[in-house]
Amino acid sequence: MTEETNKPAGEKPKKKYRYSEIAAVILLVAGSLWIVSLFLDFSLHIKTNNAQVDADLVAVTSRVSGFIREIRFDAYNTVNKGDTLVLLDDEEFAIKVAQAAADLELARASLRVARQAVVTSESQEASAIARLQGNTASLERAEKNFRRYENMFADSAVTRNQYDQVIAQWKTDQAYLEAGEKEVLASRSAKQQNIINVGAAEASVKRKEADLNAAMLQLSYTVIVAPADGIAGERTIHTGELVNVSQVLLEMVLQNKKWVTANFKETQLSGIRAGQKAIIEVDALGGKSFNGIIRNLSPATGARFSMVAPDNSTGNFVKITQRVPVRIEFEAEGPELVEVRPGMNVTVRIKK
Repeated sequence: MTEETNKPAGEKPKKKYRYSEIAAVILLVAGSLWIVSLFLDFSLHIKTNNAQVDADLVAVTSRVSGFIREIRFDAYNTVNKGDTLVLLDDEEFAIKVAQAAADLELARASLRVARQAVVTSESQEASAIARLQGNTASLERAEKNFRRYENMFADSAVTRNQYDQVIAQWKTDQAYLEAGEKEVLASRSAKQQNIINVGAAEASVKRKEADLNAAMLQLSYTVIVAPADGIAGERTIHTGELVNVSQVLLEMVLQNKKWVTANFKETQLSGIRAGQKAIIEVDALGGKSFNGIIRNLSPATGARFSMVAPDNSTGNFVKITQRVPVRIEFEAEGPELVEVRPGMNVTVRIKK
């Protein structure tokens, strides 16, 4: 009875040890497989987890100074190209447009006056030319009378009084001809001056038109619209706030193009080239993978593009493996990458 009860008790430790041995073997096999998988992964792929998602960020700025009248966007909302984001107070700009429009009308009226002056001067010139032609004809007649009366006076065929009258008429017609010539010159000079005035008036009209267009352009800047499709970032402005020229009102993340900037060790570059396929695993999405393609490699290491590049000539040199940025573009289109946000960490694997 005692031997039968003690026999199962002796077998329990043996079973416990057997289970431990089996568990140890399983762990050993799993560890071996894991080590083998790591070895195969490292031997078949070039890998880095020093990589992040990038996208185009657009800063929406104000092109004029003014008070914010209305804000029409919310943070993190989708906006489409041409959507109104912010309205500035436009009263001052509208007044400038009205002033520029009035100045343009005055300039156009001056142009009409100048053109009418040209027409008038052309008419005066034509009249002066006609009078000059009449004076020329009168002088020719007076000269003929003078020659005839001169011979007749020499023959005592006419009296001295008659001869003196012919001479007086001849000299009068000469004076009229000279005056007519000067009148023609004066009318032509006036016409040329009026033509110049027309040119100046036309230039003034163009300048006033440009002033009006500039005022209208400034007025249009009070309506700030989205430059492209994207998602709005933080909203840091408030209604009634005074904004200045070039002040950033909003940053938008464009959704039409996303890529990955992966920093590979310099010792890995021998197996990387443009056009290679890559697998992009996004950490935030539980390792969800996307296909990518290497577009190009940076011409220098990331340290060389930093604000303060390292200087190894100081004598305190420590060799550190440098990293070179590599641009990898997603093969998927925008709608498939909605969940992928700029700044997310990813792991990149490139098949050797």
